[in-house]
Amino acid sequence: MIKIAITGNIGSGKSTITKIVTELGFKVFDSDQEVEKVMNEKKLIDQISQEFESKIPNLIKKNKIDKLKLGEFVFSNSEELKKLEKLIHPKLWKRKEKFFEENSNEPLVFLDIPLLFEKKLQNNFDHIIRTYVSRRIQKERVLKRKNMTKMKFYKIIKTQADNTEIEKKFISLDLNMEKDIKIIKIKVKNFLEKIVNLKKVIDSA
Repeated sequence: MIKIAITGNIGSGKSTITKIVTELGFKVFDSDQEVEKVMNEKKLIDQISQEFESKIPNLIKKNKIDKLKLGEFVFSNSEELKKLEKLIHPKLWKRKEKFFEENSNEPLVFLDIPLLFEKKLQNNFDHIIRTYVSRRIQKERVLKRKNMTKMKFYKIIKTQADNTEIEKKFISLDLNMEKDIKIIKIKVKNFLEKIVNLKKVIDSA
């Protein structure tokens, strides 16, 4: 099983690549979607309540976390963000391990991981696809999202380091997501065909 990471900063087009590879029939672990599921688990809600409710008024309503309030708070304080990540990441990795087990017979699997390089996870993957756009396009896209503000956008950007030169040696496919979608699809298809054919050669050796 070849593990391929899809990464890139917020608003850079990761979900578009996820959609393309899903339509091609491949399995994708979407980290953002899985975090949403994890944050609806009672045990984690209780842990978050214990850690943050004294700092964030009315954080828990009807046994649900006000994710907007929590996000605004942790993205304003790196130490608080680390505390939240310590609660979420172990549960997220359990889900990833289950995903690998359930798809162990697949030739390729994909994981959409926004903070791949920031969390130093690049060595866990055989290939890395990175998406990028200009800051202007990124800002336009992100500010269209529900409950997004300029202040929150800039706070999120601060957590996403620009390690372009460091990243280059790890990236297998670098995609400018401002290009025509047809060109992007062709690049993705060509890249995956190359990997699959290479795997066949290795397996038959």
